[in-house]
Amino acid sequence: MSDSLNSKKIKIAIVAGEKSGDELGGPLMESLKTHFQDISFVGVGGEKMHLQGLLSLFPMDKISVMGIIEPLLRLKELLSLRKELKNFFLKEKPDIFIGIDSPDFNLPLSKFLKKELGLRTVQYVSPSVWAWRKGRIKSIEKSVDSVITLFPFEENAYKNSNVRTCYAGHPIAYRLNQDQKELIKRKEAKSIALLPGSRKSEISLLADEMIRAAKELSRKDESYKFYMPLSDKNHLDLINEPLEDLIKVSFDNSQEVLSNCEIGIITSGTATLESLLLRTPCVTLYKTGWLSYRIIKPLLSIDNFSLPNLLAGGELLPELLQDEVSAENIIKAIDQIKLKGLDYYYKEFHAIHENLKAGSSETAAKEISNLID
Repeated sequence: MSDSLNSKKIKIAIVAGEKSGDELGGPLMESLKTHFQDISFVGVGGEKMHLQGLLSLFPMDKISVMGIIEPLLRLKELLSLRKELKNFFLKEKPDIFIGIDSPDFNLPLSKFLKKELGLRTVQYVSPSVWAWRKGRIKSIEKSVDSVITLFPFEENAYKNSNVRTCYAGHPIAYRLNQDQKELIKRKEAKSIALLPGSRKSEISLLADEMIRAAKELSRKDESYKFYMPLSDKNHLDLINEPLEDLIKVSFDNSQEVLSNCEIGIITSGTATLESLLLRTPCVTLYKTGWLSYRIIKPLLSIDNFSLPNLLAGGELLPELLQDEVSAENIIKAIDQIKLKGLDYYYKEFHAIHENLKAGSSETAAKEISNLID
């Protein structure tokens, strides 16, 4: 990068719609500051982004919606907020737009700014086009110049597209970068972590089945120990199956629990990646409402859905989808893990972990700085 570009006054429009996006946005903004002497940020974000100088136009949680049904129920509100952002950015005239995750909200915003202001636009975190609705790539082509991916397998989805891609790796691979031998030494024998998820719907659909599996495992072998870290005390009200004294419940310490347990039973999501990085082989569960599943199922184009398996390029760990989720099947899956042996997984996990260290926010910042004229 030339010195003249480095000293140029730069204004960056940036929008994150949920906590995970804010956690990516903060370090990205910090890294971008090392590329430009005079830089400012406008848009929407959370606490981590505020600490780096972003004054959010409105609270980030206003656009934090998941699934298929909830966005439809809040469509009028979301469209109004997006219109407010459009008008704000037209007045601010930024040099580039970065949408962090939340593609259903950010991609139309990118397309608008590209058309109205001729901006270069970036999508940080690829939409799941590798998994479902591959036709969205056509829309992405019209909306963004570059997609920055967290995982290496995502780039393949864009190979026949004119969208530029940059694999930056996942920042969590650095945050959870502990010595493998020390980590394994800490594992408690015959300990199992139960992680039913952070959303109310996930806990309602999966926690009871996890507890039933734990009770059955304990009946077979009383030496098992079970730990369930929940993200909120109110989530206890969503659990119907009696916990008894068998399962030790804690709050907001899932990574600590995973690092100390030998095996996990985990709802699909980032926690399965954390389990890999903390060397805890897991059974991955996914279940959604009957209607949502019937809508999503025909659109799926993948054989595996858990992050460890996607990163491994095949079925490294057992996963149970929708009607397959039962205490009986969870126990069979635990047996599969034990049959392969923990050492087998430790070796595989180490290789995947190393591949996820691709520079993270610094790689992403370099890609973005190269797009700014």
